[in-house]
Amino acid sequence: MIKILDYFFYPIYEYLYLFVMVIYMAQMTSDTARMVGALSGNPIPFLIPIVLTIILLVRNPISFSHSKLWTLVGIMLCWSVAVCYKFHDFSSSNLSYYFFLFYAIFIAFIHIRVFGRDLFPIYEHIMVVLSAISLCLWGISVALPASGSLFHLFPETGHGNNFLYLFNWMDPAKGQIYGSLIRNAGCSWEPGRFAIMLIPAILINLSREGIVFRGNTKIIILLLALASTFSTTGYSITFLVYVIFWLQDFNAKSILTFVFITLPLAAAIFSLDFMGEKIQKKANFEGLTRVRMHNINYNAQTYGDEYLGSLDRFESAYFEWANFKKEPLIGYGRNNDYSWFRQEVTKNFVLTGGLVKIFGQYGIFIGFFLYVLLFYSSIKISRTCWFQQKLAFAVALLLSSLSYPVFCIPIFTAFWLYGLFCYKEDEITIDSEEMYEDVGENVNDSCLIEQAKNE
Repeated sequence: MIKILDYFFYPIYEYLYLFVMVIYMAQMTSDTARMVGALSGNPIPFLIPIVLTIILLVRNPISFSHSKLWTLVGIMLCWSVAVCYKFHDFSSSNLSYYFFLFYAIFIAFIHIRVFGRDLFPIYEHIMVVLSAISLCLWGISVALPASGSLFHLFPETGHGNNFLYLFNWMDPAKGQIYGSLIRNAGCSWEPGRFAIMLIPAILINLSREGIVFRGNTKIIILLLALASTFSTTGYSITFLVYVIFWLQDFNAKSILTFVFITLPLAAAIFSLDFMGEKIQKKANFEGLTRVRMHNINYNAQTYGDEYLGSLDRFESAYFEWANFKKEPLIGYGRNNDYSWFRQEVTKNFVLTGGLVKIFGQYGIFIGFFLYVLLFYSSIKISRTCWFQQKLAFAVALLLSSLSYPVFCIPIFTAFWLYGLFCYKEDEITIDSEEMYEDVGENVNDSCLIEQAKNE
């Protein structure tokens, strides 16, 4: 049994299974990105999570006779066929993009039905463990620059070196530095991606503990890990989340805290080079687009159709809006090759995540439907995790998607679709500690029964 909280323990396999899924969620390497990538390539990284999920289902049988699951699958299947028909492409390579849509939906369904409300504290615990590991290794790399020679012994990633999939050391020669400090990418391929993985864990801790730091070791570790990412998105979302939770406890003490601590701290954070100046620069759409178009034309003439890189979040949102205007009803689909940007502007860049990307890919009707599901899930999560801010989870995921796609990343998808597939009894109003005492007892009892059967 793995100790999640003082009064909550969980079976080892189920915990390790979710740990592996979080590693895949981080997409540090091309292997772990196979969960949301192409079908072609080395089959082993692709099959590992599938085999582990089958074992999970053997240990925890669930019923797939769920009307909401098949309704969602039917809606997305009709949309997928319509998009493929529109672009006259039913090739295996194009269909593989839609395979991963249904893959994410079914994996999310399994996670929600197997783990139920336990998904949230276990995810928090895993992110605390990964954060602690990253802080130790990141601290070594900062304090001892010569340790870079050690990390160079491990396989390369896009920005650094892969230390056993637990930590991605950022090579200063490849960027991802702030001043003289390398950024902490944790177990992910890039620091910003690691930051948005930390956001749900911070939310979960806040929902259980409130704005408490004394004795709350987990939130200290999570916030330190977030601080070491130097992520504009991560800092901004976390600040907003704390303000949302602060508003719940609106009293004299909280007002003084906000005026004399929160506001000065926020001013200090947003005065950092990678915050205020970066935001101001990125907000200049016309100048930004003009410079980027020059770069696109230059690279297209120099390198042809060879892939070179991805656009920034604000630029991506600008072009995704253009994609949406070209295909407003059903979108361009999951294959970016059919987007207006790829067909008419350049094939040298791809667009990152963004709020508009859902509408660009899925069109106005499916896009709106997916966002309704997200807000519905946020309400259900609030009832599961004991906090009043019903839309906090939705706001956090929406803002996270400004920089990175989150919908078809299985664990993020589980958060997104939680309201659709969760158990009715998971909506609770009792005290968190009381609930986990009951859960811990039930888990222990079930394990004892299983052990008795084996004997």
